[in-house]
Amino acid sequence: MTDARVGGTDLTWFLTHGAGMAWQYAMAVQTSLTDIEAAYADGNYAACVESCAVALRAIAYCGQVGAGYLKSPTHIEHHTHLAVDDSPAAEALRALPLPPGATKAEADAAKAVVREHDERLRSAMPLSIPVIRTASGYFPTVRIAGALEKLRTDHGLGPLDWDQWGI
Repeated sequence: MTDARVGGTDLTWFLTHGAGMAWQYAMAVQTSLTDIEAAYADGNYAACVESCAVALRAIAYCGQVGAGYLKSPTHIEHHTHLAVDDSPAAEALRALPLPPGATKAEADAAKAVVREHDERLRSAMPLSIPVIRTASGYFPTVRIAGALEKLRTDHGLGPLDWDQWGI
């Protein structure tokens, strides 16, 4: 499901899609990047490559949200999309080595691929949402969500369902 109003990176796009893309980045991509580094530092190259796959799946999904995808896909919808999508992140995901038995060289290559696609995504995002680390995990700064809600209200848009994009 996409929104026919998508057509650029103006304020309306920012308030309807760009903020959601940045929110998903904070919730799904940033945590994967942390997992990649932790697994690599531990010498667990299989877990590192799997974390790279998780990051690329999330990066591809962020691209979908920025393009107007308006809901949280089912598991099957998400993976079917990844299997046929021609976005650079989805193609990179399909080219990753299988995690079991991954070598250091494969982990290094997978990390480099994720870094490239992460940089591409971050350059397309309208804002960065800082993440607060807690003992129970991560959560985006609430103050930013409040400011975005106020901006939406000021421009005649209703409240945003921040969970609508969760994968």
